Amino acid sequence: MITAAKSQGYSQYTELSSNLAAMVCQPVQGDKQLVVLDVGLATAGTVDWFSQFKSKLVFLDLYSESFISEISDNLSHDELVAQFRQALGLDLDTVIDVCLFWDFFNYLDIALLKAFAEALEPHIASHTRGYGLGVLNARSQLPNASYGLLGADKLSQCLRSGEQKPIFSYSQRDLDSLLKCFEIDKSRLMSDGRVEYIMARRSDARRVKKAIF
Repeated sequence: MITAAKSQGYSQYTELSSNLAAMVCQPVQGDKQLVVLDVGLATAGTVDWFSQFKSKLVFLDLYSESFISEISDNLSHDELVAQFRQALGLDLDTVIDVCLFWDFFNYLDIALLKAFAEALEPHIASHTRGYGLGVLNARSQLPNASYGLLGADKLSQCLRSGEQKPIFSYSQRDLDSLLKCFEIDKSRLMSDGRVEYIMARRSDARRVKKAIF
């Protein structure tokens, strides 16, 4: 089952090697339906990859939400949370198994990031895994792109049209602090200097992890 706001074809894309993408499917158990939330555009590769499982795919393209790019300083935290909940459009009892965040966090300021995490938290369980991409510092380049899965160790990167929105760089420590429902479980440097993350539900007895960079 696929729920998609927008889709993207396969005409032009760049392949990226990934060391962690295969780990997002570790929550799969037996014939349980896998609920996958992709905050970006629907791609053929992602759909093909998850077709091997009994799954429900939800594509949202949150990057295009107007309230994110046209945010008002007058909006309270609770109002921002409400905006994200509306954008997510998830039933109250929906539990997400896999969250494909791609580089979405880098387009959110601190207020938006905190609100997004709170809106998502009711749908995150102990087995939920998240996958994300980031930059090491503000000087690192982040392409204006959307992403998809091509396989267990490959991603697709397609350039987006239009002007790129402002970029916010967050360290692993920043994300661990701001994403109250998640903690970074594993991180790896990519060949171009970007970082990929696997995220797990934050436990009460939190383990101390050292970044590899």
